[in-house]
Amino acid sequence: MTEQALTTRAALIACSHEDALEAAVREHARLVFRIAYSVLRNHHDAEDATQETFVRALRYRRKLEGVRDAKTWLARIAWRVAVKHGRRRKESSLDEDAIGAAVLQMRSQLTSAEEFTLGQEMSGLLESLITALPENLREPLRLSTIEELGPSEVAEVLEVSEASVRSRVFRARQILKDKLAALGGKHGTAR
Repeated sequence: MTEQALTTRAALIACSHEDALEAAVREHARLVFRIAYSVLRNHHDAEDATQETFVRALRYRRKLEGVRDAKTWLARIAWRVAVKHGRRRKESSLDEDAIGAAVLQMRSQLTSAEEFTLGQEMSGLLESLITALPENLREPLRLSTIEELGPSEVAEVLEVSEASVRSRVFRARQILKDKLAALGGKHGTAR
């Protein structure tokens, strides 16, 4: 081949890589952001992680053609980037007295005008309980429940077996159920 033909061929290959990456960005940008947000719990940090995910995808765009599922490939990159960003931040701790007070307050405010607030507070409580789970249980639960990835996709993202994913999600849900029951029993139904 002539030098011009090689240059043209290289340009066509580069365009096809960029087209594939651009299509993946359009199709999966929301998923990448949601995964980053589920790990980082901060809008700005999630945006940074999303951008870093696509920068990495651009860097390794040649691999995209060999990937059988672009969604899972990008989810795995997003997961790793978000976890790396999250390690830089200090882990938040769970204050059980504050949670107990929130449960007690929620039970004392069961008027219909305050049901919306109650729902938000309960969501906050549940989010705090999820955050307090060990990482090996928290991450499969978030990916499967919040991000609605299937067990095989979660297994690929976390690089564990599907059986491990199912087991960890089950244990995480059981721990949450027990903690909610304990908090409900501990703080009674004061009115």
